[in-house]
Amino acid sequence: MRVVAAAVVLLAPGCKKNPDPAYIDIADFNSGKQLTDTLKRLIPVGTRVPLAWQTMQTSGFKCAERSLTTVDTTTHKLGSGPPYLECDISSRIDYGMRRRVWTVEFHYDSAGVNDILAGYQIQP
Repeated sequence: MRVVAAAVVLLAPGCKKNPDPAYIDIADFNSGKQLTDTLKRLIPVGTRVPLAWQTMQTSGFKCAERSLTTVDTTTHKLGSGPPYLECDISSRIDYGMRRRVWTVEFHYDSAGVNDILAGYQIQP
């Protein structure tokens, strides 16, 4: 009986919920819309990019700045489009046989984040 009580005492702290209110458990989401809506509540319009980046990284996402390539149709020159923050994370599904790769894009300007888009792909 003492061994069982000792095991419960040792394992109980590991079972508590994460106390960080901004933590995102990706296993709780089934669609890109759910994740987008949650992120828009946690990271409202106008939030500075470093704070959004930090929030995502503390939840296990890997983030990097990206930029689209644009083509000027009159001069046929390539250029760089507006930058955005892209964050990725993956989780195992179907008993570990496949994985769901989540991608979140934070579009921003000098005032901060102005749009969030989230989605996923199923990969083998």
